[in-house]
Amino acid sequence: MVDKSHTAYKTIGEVSKELNIPTHVLRFWETKFNKIKPLKRKNGHRYYTLESISTISHIKNLLQNQGLTIKGVQRVLKGKKEDLDASHENSNSYLVKKELTEMKNLLNEVIRDLKSTDT
Repeated sequence: MVDKSHTAYKTIGEVSKELNIPTHVLRFWETKFNKIKPLKRKNGHRYYTLESISTISHIKNLLQNQGLTIKGVQRVLKGKKEDLDASHENSNSYLVKKELTEMKNLLNEVIRDLKSTDT
């Protein structure tokens, strides 16, 4: 199976699996955090952008690792841009990991191509 590009839209199932968050929790968070805005098709399927996935990762970090309540996270997300940027930095590991994985895959492809041309 070929992995999607890290910039491709992801389904709710893919996001759930990547971030280890149940789909029903993602749907609930959509009602509580207006920063989570997946693209919804006519058939009701949700598609998440990389930015949405990063925001979800940030919310998960604030709730689970930093112990904030939903209201606390809502305040953080509505806070000053500088405060939001500072707290979001801690949650951007998701984006960094995805970038590094994509780069690693591309490098492995280049290495395979170079080895096949050497023979």
